[in-house]
Amino acid sequence: MMNRLYALTALCSITLFSAVGSTGCAASTNSDPASQQSLDEDLKNHKCNDVRTAPKDSTPMVSTELIFGLDRHGTPIPEADFQAFVDAEVTPRFPDGLSIIDVKGQYRMSTGQIIKEPSKLLLVYHDGSKQNSQKLEDIRTAYKAQFEQESVLRTDEIICVAF
Repeated sequence: MMNRLYALTALCSITLFSAVGSTGCAASTNSDPASQQSLDEDLKNHKCNDVRTAPKDSTPMVSTELIFGLDRHGTPIPEADFQAFVDAEVTPRFPDGLSIIDVKGQYRMSTGQIIKEPSKLLLVYHDGSKQNSQKLEDIRTAYKAQFEQESVLRTDEIICVAF
């Protein structure tokens, strides 16, 4: 059975079916130096050569998911505004590729109110470096400020990737 531990930086509940297979254990890539050392060690020791659980000729990478709510104080964030954000904040930081998936989200505000809203899931595969972790944190910070969001969920997991 695969061990999936998530580094949650916000409480968010979504239902998502993903066709992406992965193996391995998860690790947080936050700004804590101890966490970064742990991630570096986990990536270094991760084995993608088990043919039962990993694609042939795969490489260990970090898969990061960010989930962006698309509701601003009861008003939907227009698709064009979200795409402009991706073009300005995400693509320049991760020009090699990314995926964006429409999801239905549910979130409990700090006030206790449950919000149900359409959301976007950003999926980025990267080397797990401190620089890439900071880029992802910068994206989260920019989104929260630009769209007046209480949080943006982040998960990180070491996976085996084959292209």
